[in-house]
Amino acid sequence: MVRLLQCTFLMALLLSGSAASAQDVPEGWRFGGWEFVEVNHDFGDSPLFGTFYFEHDNLQYRYFDCWYTRTTLGVKLLPWLKADVAYDYLKEPEAVTHKLNLALAGTLKLGPLKMAIRERWVHSWTPSLGTEGNVLRSRLKVSYAMEESRWSPYLAVEVFSWGDTWKKTRHYVAMDYDITDWMQFEAYYLYYTHNGRPAQHILGFGFNFYL
Repeated sequence: MVRLLQCTFLMALLLSGSAASAQDVPEGWRFGGWEFVEVNHDFGDSPLFGTFYFEHDNLQYRYFDCWYTRTTLGVKLLPWLKADVAYDYLKEPEAVTHKLNLALAGTLKLGPLKMAIRERWVHSWTPSLGTEGNVLRSRLKVSYAMEESRWSPYLAVEVFSWGDTWKKTRHYVAMDYDITDWMQFEAYYLYYTHNGRPAQHILGFGFNFYL
């Protein structure tokens, strides 16, 4: 119950920030912040797992009121391989976008190093604008478990593309900190490059719960 109350409090805090009205931001502003909460749950001894994710994007599109949720149901196919399906609800000032996600992820451990590769297909549609599209998100993440430490740094790169068209790339430099065996703090710097737009600099932080 205490864990559930802590998750609820953090999500309410982020939601209060996402309700702020759009404000004027100087043209060319390329800095922003992402705040998030992720709740993970394994369904007993079964291979099924679920995740709920909430993120508030601050200044990413020169607005304060941009946020989204992701609800995921997945299955552990092998000790090192898992698949999942997810639904995203993205709220921006001008429209609401829905996204269907299908993902396959594999992990390889080499001592304190862990390498994870994930492929995610995303189909998105925005009813109010009459638009839809597809994107393939390919991510490589390398983390290091520091001996006798709660800290775990990682590097990651994620490429967004479809067919022969590159859309954008995320470059992460990050750190995880295990507060308890079921709660983790995460912070990162993200260098975000886009096709046809200037790059962005994003600072992100949030909490991961394992309930």
